[in-house]
Amino acid sequence: MTKRDKIRDFLKINDALDPARNHHIDALKGFAIIAVVFLHAIQVNDPHHDSNRAYLALISWAMPLFMLLSGFILSTQFGYSVPRYLKKNFLRLLVPFFVWALVNYVLYNSSQSVNLFPYLWSIVKSPGKGLWFLWVLFFNSAFLFTVIKVVRIKNWVRWENYFVIAAIVVARTASADIFGLSECRLYFPYYAAGFFAYKYYDFLIAKRKIIYAMVLVVFPLLLVGWRRNAFPTFYPVLLQIFGETGIARLIVSIYKYMVAFSGMFFSSFLVELARKIRLYNFFCWMGILSMDIYVCHGNFIYLRGLGEGGIRYFSVGVAAIMGSLALTLFLLKRFRITRMLFLGEKR
Repeated sequence: MTKRDKIRDFLKINDALDPARNHHIDALKGFAIIAVVFLHAIQVNDPHHDSNRAYLALISWAMPLFMLLSGFILSTQFGYSVPRYLKKNFLRLLVPFFVWALVNYVLYNSSQSVNLFPYLWSIVKSPGKGLWFLWVLFFNSAFLFTVIKVVRIKNWVRWENYFVIAAIVVARTASADIFGLSECRLYFPYYAAGFFAYKYYDFLIAKRKIIYAMVLVVFPLLLVGWRRNAFPTFYPVLLQIFGETGIARLIVSIYKYMVAFSGMFFSSFLVELARKIRLYNFFCWMGILSMDIYVCHGNFIYLRGLGEGGIRYFSVGVAAIMGSLALTLFLLKRFRITRMLFLGEKR
Protein backbone atom coordinates (compact mmCIF):
# COMPACT_ATOMS: atom_id res chain seq x y z
CA MET A 1 0.00 0.00 0.00
CA THR A 2 1.40 3.37 -1.03
CA LYS A 3 1.60 6.37 1.28
CA ARG A 4 -1.22 8.01 -0.69
CA ASP A 5 -3.42 4.92 -0.20
CA LYS A 6 -2.70 4.92 3.52
CA ILE A 7 -3.76 8.56 3.79
CA ARG A 8 -6.97 7.88 1.85
CA ASP A 9 -7.70 4.91 4.09
CA PHE A 10 -6.98 6.92 7.23
CA LEU A 11 -9.32 9.71 6.12
CA LYS A 12 -12.03 7.19 5.12
CA ILE A 13 -11.99 8.53 1.54
CA ASN A 14 -12.04 5.03 0.06
CA ASP A 15 -15.16 4.24 2.08
CA ALA A 16 -16.89 7.31 0.66
CA LEU A 17 -16.06 6.30 -2.91
CA ASP A 18 -17.09 2.66 -2.54
CA PRO A 19 -19.19 1.92 -5.67
CA ALA A 20 -21.51 -0.31 -3.60
CA ARG A 21 -22.78 2.72 -1.64
CA ASN A 22 -25.67 4.96 -2.63
CA HIS A 23 -23.62 8.09 -3.27
CA HIS A 24 -26.59 10.41 -3.61
CA ILE A 25 -27.78 9.49 -0.10
CA ASP A 26 -24.24 9.91 1.26
CA ALA A 27 -23.93 13.29 -0.46
CA LEU A 28 -27.28 14.39 0.98
CA LYS A 29 -26.11 13.38 4.46
CA GLY A 30 -22.95 15.41 3.95
CA PHE A 31 -24.88 18.42 2.69
CA ALA A 32 -27.32 18.12 5.62
CA ILE A 33 -24.65 17.94 8.33
CA ILE A 34 -22.84 20.95 6.85
CA ALA A 35 -26.14 22.84 6.97
CA VAL A 36 -26.69 21.74 10.59
CA VAL A 37 -23.26 22.97 11.66
CA PHE A 38 -23.69 26.33 9.95
CA LEU A 39 -27.18 26.91 11.33
CA HIS A 40 -25.79 26.21 14.81
CA ALA A 41 -22.96 28.67 14.11
CA ILE A 42 -25.58 31.31 13.32
CA GLN A 43 -27.67 30.34 16.34
CA VAL A 44 -24.74 30.74 18.73
CA ASN A 45 -23.42 34.00 17.27
CA ASP A 46 -26.61 35.85 16.38
CA PRO A 47 -28.86 36.75 19.35
CA HIS A 48 -31.62 37.47 16.84
CA HIS A 49 -31.18 34.24 14.89
CA ASP A 50 -34.93 33.55 14.77
CA SER A 51 -35.22 36.48 12.38
CA ASN A 52 -32.06 35.61 10.45
CA ARG A 53 -33.17 34.53 6.97
CA ALA A 54 -30.20 32.22 6.40
CA TYR A 55 -30.86 30.49 9.73
CA LEU A 56 -34.56 30.08 8.97
CA ALA A 57 -33.84 28.73 5.50
CA LEU A 58 -31.45 26.08 6.89
CA ILE A 59 -33.35 25.00 9.99
CA SER A 60 -36.59 24.52 8.07
CA TRP A 61 -35.25 21.36 6.40
CA ALA A 62 -31.76 20.37 7.69
CA MET A 63 -32.62 18.30 10.78
CA PRO A 64 -35.78 16.87 9.16
CA LEU A 65 -33.61 15.72 6.24
CA PHE A 66 -31.09 14.18 8.63
CA MET A 67 -33.96 12.26 10.26
CA LEU A 68 -35.43 11.19 6.91
CA LEU A 69 -32.09 9.85 5.73
CA SER A 70 -31.81 7.84 8.95
CA GLY A 71 -35.21 6.32 8.19
CA PHE A 72 -34.05 5.56 4.64
CA ILE A 73 -31.73 2.80 5.85
CA LEU A 74 -34.30 1.14 8.14
CA SER A 75 -35.26 -1.37 5.45
CA THR A 76 -31.72 -2.76 5.48
CA GLN A 77 -32.12 -3.74 9.14
CA PHE A 78 -35.04 -6.15 9.03
CA GLY A 79 -32.77 -9.17 9.24
CA TYR A 80 -32.51 -8.42 12.96
CA SER A 81 -34.99 -9.53 15.58
CA VAL A 82 -36.62 -6.75 17.60
CA PRO A 83 -34.50 -7.37 20.77
CA ARG A 84 -31.28 -7.54 18.76
CA TYR A 85 -32.15 -4.39 16.83
CA LEU A 86 -32.93 -2.50 20.04
CA LYS A 87 -29.64 -3.63 21.58
CA LYS A 88 -27.73 -2.61 18.46
CA ASN A 89 -29.33 0.83 18.38
CA PHE A 90 -28.92 1.32 22.12
CA LEU A 91 -25.16 0.87 21.69
CA ARG A 92 -25.13 2.96 18.51
CA LEU A 93 -27.20 5.88 19.79
CA LEU A 94 -27.89 6.00 23.52
CA VAL A 95 -24.40 5.05 24.73
CA PRO A 96 -22.86 8.08 22.92
CA PHE A 97 -25.81 10.20 24.10
CA PHE A 98 -24.97 9.52 27.75
CA VAL A 99 -21.17 9.52 27.29
CA TRP A 100 -21.24 12.97 25.71
CA ALA A 101 -23.59 14.10 28.48
CA LEU A 102 -20.92 13.00 30.97
CA VAL A 103 -18.28 14.90 29.03
CA ASN A 104 -20.41 18.05 29.13
CA TYR A 105 -20.96 17.54 32.85
CA VAL A 106 -17.22 17.31 33.53
CA LEU A 107 -16.40 20.31 31.34
CA TYR A 108 -19.20 22.68 32.24
CA ASN A 109 -21.11 21.57 35.34
CA SER A 110 -18.91 19.65 37.78
CA SER A 111 -17.23 22.85 38.98
CA GLN A 112 -20.63 24.44 39.69
CA SER A 113 -21.60 22.02 42.48
CA VAL A 114 -24.14 20.29 40.22
CA ASN A 115 -24.63 16.66 41.26
CA LEU A 116 -24.06 14.11 38.50
CA PHE A 117 -27.21 11.99 38.78
CA PRO A 118 -29.67 14.90 38.97
CA TYR A 119 -27.86 16.35 35.95
CA LEU A 120 -28.24 13.10 33.96
CA TRP A 121 -31.88 12.84 34.99
CA SER A 122 -32.46 16.37 33.72
CA ILE A 123 -30.94 15.31 30.37
CA VAL A 124 -33.27 12.32 30.22
CA LYS A 125 -36.30 14.48 30.97
CA SER A 126 -35.16 17.16 28.50
CA PRO A 127 -32.94 15.54 25.81
CA GLY A 128 -32.74 18.90 24.06
CA LYS A 129 -30.06 19.83 26.61
CA GLY A 130 -27.85 17.13 25.06
CA LEU A 131 -27.50 15.34 21.74
CA TRP A 132 -31.27 15.14 21.33
CA PHE A 133 -31.11 13.77 17.79
CA LEU A 134 -29.60 10.47 19.07
CA TRP A 135 -32.34 10.13 21.68
CA VAL A 136 -35.15 10.87 19.25
CA LEU A 137 -33.67 8.66 16.54
CA PHE A 138 -33.46 5.71 18.96
CA PHE A 139 -37.11 5.88 19.99
CA ASN A 140 -38.44 6.67 16.51
CA SER A 141 -36.47 3.82 14.96
CA ALA A 142 -37.48 1.41 17.74
CA PHE A 143 -41.17 2.26 17.26
CA LEU A 144 -41.25 2.00 13.47
CA PHE A 145 -38.99 -1.08 13.35
CA THR A 146 -41.25 -2.90 15.82
CA VAL A 147 -44.41 -1.98 13.90
CA ILE A 148 -43.06 -3.13 10.54
CA LYS A 149 -41.44 -6.24 12.01
CA VAL A 150 -44.79 -7.32 13.50
CA VAL A 151 -46.52 -6.62 10.18
CA ARG A 152 -44.05 -8.81 8.32
CA ILE A 153 -44.08 -11.61 10.89
CA LYS A 154 -47.88 -11.70 10.69
CA ASN A 155 -47.65 -11.66 6.87
CA TRP A 156 -49.68 -8.45 6.63
CA VAL A 157 -47.24 -6.95 4.13
CA ARG A 158 -49.92 -5.74 1.73
CA TRP A 159 -51.23 -3.55 4.58
CA GLU A 160 -47.76 -2.34 5.53
CA ASN A 161 -48.18 1.23 4.26
CA TYR A 162 -51.40 1.63 6.23
CA PHE A 163 -49.71 0.43 9.42
CA VAL A 164 -46.90 2.95 8.91
CA ILE A 165 -49.43 5.73 8.37
CA ALA A 166 -51.25 4.61 11.53
CA ALA A 167 -47.93 4.71 13.38
CA ILE A 168 -47.49 8.33 12.26
CA VAL A 169 -50.95 9.20 13.59
CA VAL A 170 -50.17 7.51 16.93
CA ALA A 171 -46.81 9.27 17.17
CA ARG A 172 -48.52 12.61 16.60
CA THR A 173 -50.47 12.09 19.85
CA ALA A 174 -47.25 12.16 21.93
CA SER A 175 -47.66 15.78 22.95
CA ALA A 176 -46.09 15.69 26.43
CA ASP A 177 -43.09 17.98 26.71
CA ILE A 178 -40.98 15.47 28.67
CA PHE A 179 -38.58 12.62 27.85
CA GLY A 180 -38.24 13.96 24.32
CA LEU A 181 -41.80 12.98 23.39
CA SER A 182 -42.53 16.29 21.72
CA GLU A 183 -39.40 15.95 19.58
CA CYS A 184 -40.32 12.34 18.71
CA ARG A 185 -43.77 13.55 17.75
CA LEU A 186 -42.32 16.25 15.52
CA TYR A 187 -39.70 14.14 13.76
CA PHE A 188 -41.36 10.73 13.46
CA PRO A 189 -43.18 11.64 10.21
CA TYR A 190 -39.81 12.48 8.64
CA TYR A 191 -38.32 9.20 9.83
CA ALA A 192 -41.29 7.28 8.42
CA ALA A 193 -40.97 9.27 5.18
CA GLY A 194 -37.42 7.94 4.93
CA PHE A 195 -38.80 4.40 5.00
CA PHE A 196 -41.21 5.29 2.19
CA ALA A 197 -38.41 7.01 0.25
CA TYR A 198 -36.41 3.78 0.32
CA LYS A 199 -39.44 1.71 -0.66
CA TYR A 200 -40.30 3.97 -3.62
CA TYR A 201 -36.81 5.17 -4.44
CA ASP A 202 -36.98 4.12 -8.10
CA PHE A 203 -40.20 6.08 -8.54
CA LEU A 204 -38.67 9.20 -6.95
CA ILE A 205 -35.61 8.92 -9.17
CA ALA A 206 -37.79 8.58 -12.26
CA LYS A 207 -39.84 11.67 -11.32
CA ARG A 208 -37.01 13.74 -9.86
CA LYS A 209 -36.85 16.28 -12.72
CA ILE A 210 -40.52 17.14 -12.30
CA ILE A 211 -40.14 17.31 -8.52
CA TYR A 212 -37.05 19.53 -8.78
CA ALA A 213 -38.83 21.89 -11.18
CA MET A 214 -41.68 22.26 -8.70
CA VAL A 215 -39.59 22.83 -5.57
CA LEU A 216 -37.39 25.42 -7.27
CA VAL A 217 -40.50 27.60 -7.32
CA VAL A 218 -42.42 26.29 -4.31
CA PHE A 219 -39.72 26.21 -1.62
CA PRO A 220 -38.68 29.90 -1.84
CA LEU A 221 -42.35 30.93 -1.86
CA LEU A 222 -43.26 28.77 1.13
CA LEU A 223 -40.23 30.00 3.05
CA VAL A 224 -41.43 33.61 2.97
CA GLY A 225 -43.97 33.14 5.75
CA TRP A 226 -42.08 30.49 7.75
CA ARG A 227 -41.08 31.08 11.37
CA ARG A 228 -39.32 28.66 13.68
CA ASN A 229 -41.18 28.89 17.00
CA ALA A 230 -44.26 30.81 15.98
CA PHE A 231 -47.18 30.59 13.62
CA PRO A 232 -46.39 31.68 10.05
CA THR A 233 -46.86 35.31 9.13
CA PHE A 234 -50.12 34.53 7.28
CA TYR A 235 -51.76 32.84 10.31
CA PRO A 236 -53.93 35.91 11.20
CA VAL A 237 -55.44 35.70 7.70
CA LEU A 238 -56.32 32.03 8.28
CA LEU A 239 -57.99 32.96 11.56
CA GLN A 240 -60.09 35.57 9.79
CA ILE A 241 -61.22 33.00 7.25
CA PHE A 242 -61.70 29.91 9.44
CA GLY A 243 -61.95 31.35 12.95
CA GLU A 244 -61.20 29.10 15.92
CA THR A 245 -62.43 25.92 14.22
CA GLY A 246 -59.05 24.21 14.22
CA ILE A 247 -58.81 24.31 10.45
CA ALA A 248 -56.30 27.16 10.61
CA ARG A 249 -53.97 25.11 12.83
CA LEU A 250 -54.34 22.08 10.57
CA ILE A 251 -53.33 24.18 7.55
CA VAL A 252 -50.32 25.48 9.49
CA SER A 253 -49.24 21.92 10.36
CA ILE A 254 -49.49 20.84 6.73
CA TYR A 255 -47.68 24.01 5.64
CA LYS A 256 -44.72 23.33 7.96
CA TYR A 257 -44.29 19.83 6.57
CA MET A 258 -44.55 21.21 3.04
CA VAL A 259 -41.74 23.67 3.81
CA ALA A 260 -39.53 20.89 5.20
CA PHE A 261 -40.12 18.41 2.38
CA SER A 262 -39.78 21.00 -0.38
CA GLY A 263 -36.53 22.15 1.28
CA MET A 264 -35.26 18.57 1.27
CA PHE A 265 -35.95 18.17 -2.45
CA PHE A 266 -34.38 21.58 -3.04
CA SER A 267 -31.22 20.40 -1.26
CA SER A 268 -31.31 17.19 -3.32
CA PHE A 269 -31.36 19.32 -6.46
CA LEU A 270 -28.33 21.31 -5.26
CA VAL A 271 -26.47 18.08 -4.53
CA GLU A 272 -27.29 16.83 -8.03
CA LEU A 273 -25.78 20.00 -9.48
CA ALA A 274 -22.53 19.17 -7.70
CA ARG A 275 -22.41 15.63 -9.11
CA LYS A 276 -20.02 16.45 -11.96
CA ILE A 277 -17.48 18.30 -9.83
CA ARG A 278 -15.27 17.30 -6.93
CA LEU A 279 -17.58 19.02 -4.47
CA TYR A 280 -19.88 16.01 -4.85
CA ASN A 281 -17.16 13.66 -3.60
CA PHE A 282 -16.60 16.03 -0.68
CA PHE A 283 -20.30 15.81 0.21
CA CYS A 284 -20.10 12.00 0.03
CA TRP A 285 -17.10 12.03 2.36
CA MET A 286 -18.92 14.31 4.79
CA GLY A 287 -21.87 11.95 4.54
CA ILE A 288 -20.10 8.87 5.84
CA LEU A 289 -18.80 10.98 8.75
CA SER A 290 -22.03 12.91 9.31
CA MET A 291 -22.99 11.29 12.62
CA ASP A 292 -19.43 11.72 13.91
CA ILE A 293 -19.51 15.42 13.03
CA TYR A 294 -22.89 15.79 14.69
CA VAL A 295 -21.77 14.38 18.05
CA CYS A 296 -18.51 16.34 18.03
CA HIS A 297 -19.33 19.75 16.58
CA GLY A 298 -20.83 21.11 19.80
CA ASN A 299 -17.34 21.13 21.30
CA PHE A 300 -16.20 23.68 18.69
CA ILE A 301 -19.30 25.69 17.81
CA TYR A 302 -18.62 28.25 20.56
CA LEU A 303 -15.20 29.20 19.17
CA ARG A 304 -14.66 32.89 18.58
CA GLY A 305 -15.07 33.50 14.86
CA LEU A 306 -13.43 35.96 12.53
CA GLY A 307 -15.10 39.20 11.50
CA GLU A 308 -18.80 39.88 11.86
CA GLY A 309 -22.07 38.69 10.38
CA GLY A 310 -21.84 36.15 7.60
CA ILE A 311 -18.05 35.97 7.73
CA ARG A 312 -18.17 35.11 11.42
CA TYR A 313 -20.83 32.43 10.95
CA PHE A 314 -18.82 30.92 8.11
CA SER A 315 -15.54 30.91 10.03
CA VAL A 316 -17.13 29.31 13.11
CA GLY A 317 -18.85 26.70 10.96
CA VAL A 318 -15.66 25.80 9.12
CA ALA A 319 -13.72 25.62 12.40
CA ALA A 320 -16.39 23.38 13.93
CA ILE A 321 -16.34 21.00 10.95
CA MET A 322 -12.54 20.86 10.86
CA GLY A 323 -12.32 20.42 14.62
CA SER A 324 -14.90 17.63 14.55
CA LEU A 325 -13.09 15.82 11.75
CA ALA A 326 -9.75 16.13 13.53
CA LEU A 327 -11.19 14.88 16.83
CA THR A 328 -12.92 11.99 15.08
CA LEU A 329 -10.18 10.84 12.71
CA PHE A 330 -7.13 11.47 14.87
CA LEU A 331 -8.50 10.31 18.21
CA LEU A 332 -11.98 8.83 18.53
CA LYS A 333 -11.74 6.42 15.58
CA ARG A 334 -8.21 5.34 16.51
CA PHE A 335 -9.19 3.19 19.47
CA ARG A 336 -11.92 0.59 19.82
CA ILE A 337 -13.08 1.86 23.22
CA THR A 338 -13.43 5.47 22.03
CA ARG A 339 -15.21 4.36 18.85
CA MET A 340 -17.70 2.44 20.95
CA LEU A 341 -18.28 5.03 23.69
CA PHE A 342 -18.21 8.29 21.73
CA LEU A 343 -19.31 7.20 18.24
CA GLY A 344 -21.35 4.08 18.92
CA GLU A 345 -19.24 1.97 16.57
CA LYS A 346 -18.51 -1.65 17.50
CA ARG A 347 -15.91 -2.41 14.84
